[in-house]
Amino acid sequence: MKFRHTLISLFLTTVVSFAQSTTKAHHKKVVQETDAIYKRLVDIRRDLHRHPEVSHKEERTAKIVAEYLKELGLEVKTGVGGHGVVGILKGGKKGRKIAWRADMDAVPTEEPDVVDFKSENKGVRHICGHDVHTTIALGIATILSKQKEELKGTAYFIFQPAEEAYTGAKDMIKGGLFEMIKPDEIYGLHIGPEVTGTINYKANELFAYKKSLKAKFRPNTNIKELEAFMNTLMNSYIRTIESSSPWEIINKIGDPKIGITNKETIFKDYFILEGAQLYTEDNGDRSYNADFLETNRKNVDNILEQIKTKIIASKFKDDFISIAYTGGLLTPINDPKLTAIAAKTMNSFYGKERVQPLYGQVPYFSEDFIFYQQKVPGVFFFLGGSNPEKGIISMPHSPNFAVDESTIKYGVQCFSSLLMERVNG
Repeated sequence: MKFRHTLISLFLTTVVSFAQSTTKAHHKKVVQETDAIYKRLVDIRRDLHRHPEVSHKEERTAKIVAEYLKELGLEVKTGVGGHGVVGILKGGKKGRKIAWRADMDAVPTEEPDVVDFKSENKGVRHICGHDVHTTIALGIATILSKQKEELKGTAYFIFQPAEEAYTGAKDMIKGGLFEMIKPDEIYGLHIGPEVTGTINYKANELFAYKKSLKAKFRPNTNIKELEAFMNTLMNSYIRTIESSSPWEIINKIGDPKIGITNKETIFKDYFILEGAQLYTEDNGDRSYNADFLETNRKNVDNILEQIKTKIIASKFKDDFISIAYTGGLLTPINDPKLTAIAAKTMNSFYGKERVQPLYGQVPYFSEDFIFYQQKVPGVFFFLGGSNPEKGIISMPHSPNFAVDESTIKYGVQCFSSLLMERVNG
């Protein structure tokens, strides 16, 4: 019996060793094939950059994407939720169904372009990196299609319009996205300000919650007294990051000592009051509006009731009409289990220097990727695109936004490997 157990153990060890060597060979092939298509991907990115299209106007970009995916042999769906495109790559065996999402739209801006391949569409630029996102997704689709015979499950490639308008994800879902595809997991990325090729990940909330509230009072309320009272209430919640402006705060995100890559980051726990004003409506009612950023979901849920309680306990109780949230933006919420698996998977092939954790929540930014995550568990990553030695800073929406294009190669390599592992189970 002991001899038999020894044989079984030896057999299993051999099988595992063979599987690991086979897997490493596959990912070595990913690197080689990415190198082979890199120049074409750079050409595609520069073409998209020269011809940016704002939200709901992504006709040319969608056409390029659809034609490219058809050229790869994928099943292609177009016109999903506007100009959305979906590519479907089916493997030959039973496995997981994994989705990858990229956004395609650009940003209206009059700031001049800072690269040689400048935008040819006046008043529009890719200053949020969506041209790079689209290119990387096409690269991943290329790599996986080249290894189709090795794939067990199905890979879906979602090319989304109107992310900047915060409507594209919802439009694609309303347009039947999850009726035509049935993913088990979904992944995506956004260019961030870290050094080119650095992949950053974080479980749970990635950004701060952004909320707008409105409190209404009857016309006879004293404006000055009410404004002072409400400002005092809102200021009592402030746990802010010391700075004089949003851009100064944003510029601290990448600071190695206090930024989000440091365990002692100042971006872990904060409430930032963005603006507050009291005005008189046409019917004479007094309306107090305030916008804020908050990292703690429980605080977001409790703030309205807390303020209402304090108003009712004040001298303004008889003038009080109502209080409610009137708008806001959500944050991607990364599935903790999938986040850990994804990080471990990419670390095993590309090393911890490439794949690094985040410890705080990013303020002032939003992403409609959360609407997919409400349907399917998933993970949203940051991919660094800065190169300080070349003077390239990839801070999204900054006037001098640029991307070190070598990050396209790193993104395609790492995320092709991740999707292959997830698709193959």
